[in-house]
Amino acid sequence: MWSFMPILNSKNNRLGALYLVGEIAATFLLASIVKILQPGFSIFIILFFRYLFCLPLLVAYAIYTRGQDFLSIKNIRGLILRTGFGFMGLLMWFLAISKIDISLATALLMTMPIFITGLSIIIAKEQVCVKRLASVLLGFFGVLVLLFPINPELNLWGAVFALLGSLFAALMFVYLRILGRSDPSVSTAIYYNSMGLILAGIITGILGGFEPIINLSNPNPMYMFIAFGVLASFQQFFLAQSHFHAEASTLAPLHYLSIPFGVGVGIIFFGEIITVKFLIGTTIIIASTFYIFLGDRSK
Repeated sequence: MWSFMPILNSKNNRLGALYLVGEIAATFLLASIVKILQPGFSIFIILFFRYLFCLPLLVAYAIYTRGQDFLSIKNIRGLILRTGFGFMGLLMWFLAISKIDISLATALLMTMPIFITGLSIIIAKEQVCVKRLASVLLGFFGVLVLLFPINPELNLWGAVFALLGSLFAALMFVYLRILGRSDPSVSTAIYYNSMGLILAGIITGILGGFEPIINLSNPNPMYMFIAFGVLASFQQFFLAQSHFHAEASTLAPLHYLSIPFGVGVGIIFFGEIITVKFLIGTTIIIASTFYIFLGDRSK
């Protein structure tokens, strides 16, 4: 009988799992701040300050651990792809949680392994067994259960953004693991956040979005932006360290902790209501992705 115990059978795996739990907790604290800030500020302003205030701690830690070589990177192509997919994934995630419940956005984000399997068929031309293909179809059926029949109060764009966030996150995780084999996680995080800062700044400037900050008379939002960036630096570090210490297949089941975290944050802080349809659809998605995970471990 399969159990979670073999997953955590080494010190590195346990440390990687602990880092991942910290990353998940930080993710939902960040999501809560986005939900609070978004009505008054554009997503790109939030992204800009997330990257800006995330950098100082990362740079300080990199200098402490790597010295003068803290910006040395070997896999440039992997870094560029990780940055692009990471930026798009974060943008889609922020857009999703600004438009739909955090609990629903979290459930849709759990389709990530389904997208990975689908991409392996379409792009890598991998041969996939009938059972695994059926699990992919089952996962998308779970998405349909979550979204249909359409509630008039549901923002469909929010659901689309959540699914796109899952797709980009799947691609980002692939390159994050590849980068971990050749480059220190803290250095790749510095480049990712620097590039993200430039992109968010350019887009915000084009849209004229800095004016609300310039005219800000109440300092409280700025304190929240600073806390947001500092927390994001820890979230980035935890994520990279989790994949440095443990294999992706080891960490995969622990991602299911996102569901109770997301539901808990949604209920406690935002008064979200969990329906029977949500529970059924989420259970189907979890069953689908869990079967994919078991299939990957048996290879």
